[in-house]
Amino acid sequence: MELCHTDNHCIKISNIKNGETLCYSLPLIKGRILTRNGNKCFNCSTGKIMLHHYNDSGSLMTTTEWHVANSEFKCLVSLLLGRNILVFKYCISQLKMKLEYQPRRTVLRVTPVYIICQEHDGLFQAPTNVDNTVPSACERIALGARLIQSLTAEKLYESKVGRKTFQLEYDLNKSGPECIVFHSHLPVEEARKMDPTELWKHFGCELMISPLGNKDRKFLALLSCTLYHLPKNKESPKTHEDTLSAVEAHVALGGGGLALFGSACLHTWPRHVDEIIPRFLDITRVDTRYFMDDSGYRGTYGGCFATTLGAVCHELGHTFDLGHTPDGIMGRGFDNVDLVFTVQSCEDNEGNNYNRNRYISSPVCKELAQHSAVSFTKVLNVSYTVPPRLKRPQNEAQGNITNISETSEISDLCESIQNSVQVNNGNVKHPERLNNPQTPAMFKMERDSAHWSKNCGAFLSFHRWFNDENVTQKASAAISYDENQNVVSSSLGVRVVEVRDENELVLSSWQFLESDGVEEFALPPDVLLERSLILMAEDSAGNILRYSL
Repeated sequence: MELCHTDNHCIKISNIKNGETLCYSLPLIKGRILTRNGNKCFNCSTGKIMLHHYNDSGSLMTTTEWHVANSEFKCLVSLLLGRNILVFKYCISQLKMKLEYQPRRTVLRVTPVYIICQEHDGLFQAPTNVDNTVPSACERIALGARLIQSLTAEKLYESKVGRKTFQLEYDLNKSGPECIVFHSHLPVEEARKMDPTELWKHFGCELMISPLGNKDRKFLALLSCTLYHLPKNKESPKTHEDTLSAVEAHVALGGGGLALFGSACLHTWPRHVDEIIPRFLDITRVDTRYFMDDSGYRGTYGGCFATTLGAVCHELGHTFDLGHTPDGIMGRGFDNVDLVFTVQSCEDNEGNNYNRNRYISSPVCKELAQHSAVSFTKVLNVSYTVPPRLKRPQNEAQGNITNISETSEISDLCESIQNSVQVNNGNVKHPERLNNPQTPAMFKMERDSAHWSKNCGAFLSFHRWFNDENVTQKASAAISYDENQNVVSSSLGVRVVEVRDENELVLSSWQFLESDGVEEFALPPDVLLERSLILMAEDSAGNILRYSL
């Protein structure tokens, strides 16, 4: 057998720098295996790269292996607090790097919660060979929250606004649980008769009046008693609407201080880091006689994991004041979060077995008009929206999900909305400070569609939950709107302005990312012609204005 030489391969990390400090514990590390003079590897027939994780004292913590496809690899590693040493090995080449895990200085955090109703045992619906106990549920939810935290950071990094993300409860309190079990006073039978809106309102109230209730917390909660039950005389669901008619206590809503989701697909989520990629790639078919298929019509366990994890990320985005967008995570791009964490070979779209949970494409804007925004101000003082679900295509194909007859009309509508995301120099006090509206939102657009749109990326980058606390700035000024002159102003600098419709779809937006932003911004008269519009604006300190126009 021919041997490789030391100069045959070079391991290159593409998204994280050696010595970088991260505020979250589960980074996605992406890289490439570079070859010289077209040399092939004769020793590494497995096509995998090894990752050895050492603590600051040099003790080996874990050894994991990760798939290499088309010379690319992606790894996940659970960092320890403080300095971590990572050694990547491929064939006879190796690369050493150091990463520091240090949470930000803040009290603002997201708290994962598992809600158990009165008279319910806390066991989530699952196949008989799956551990569906309360500890298992908490492990899955906690790991899912860390994945969303990592996804958020990576996609903001791709948006060129920095690798920012929210802090989790466990980041700030290592002595507490990663996921809190919350025992509700709501009887399980009552919960299963309530619609999603009622469930969201009830648990929002209960959490806020409980000892956990705190303005510095946002809750990421899953409900234990979700039940999928298909009557024996009824055929398997053909559409998502059919599926929803067979499930009780299912909810997918987010806003203000609570993102709430059902647990019908929690059995497809991993408990441990080494299970994440196999779970995304799991092509086990969902038996819809007994279990809910929430996979975007992919029909697999991996599809269910991807869609539901992405949907939770979407709902959590609403708690950070984000509206709907034509594409990306706040559209329907969240279905494809599996592609963020898995490597794709050139043959994947042609039937390669590595990832058979196919890419989903379906714009959100066509269906948003069917959903209304509901205000709930007594307890959480929020508004939230119901995201649309994919419609099943006329053909029964399990590949890309697009209704061909509507594609052109939907694309035209999305394009018109995207074209309205603009900057008008005549409306600002300091036009020289504007960012170039022609600058691409992503400097490296991955093939996964799970990205933050430019306005969402800007909104999150200045959000208080994504930055160190600055009490002086927070108390020194507020953002305001003069309805007589249609001017948004802040002495700290206006950063983002959005006009949304009554269903929270962003119709127009403006971002001021350079220097100190702008002190004043006048809304163009043409954007105020429609009725039932909502104005959202944010300044440099993360002060947020919401105003009904």
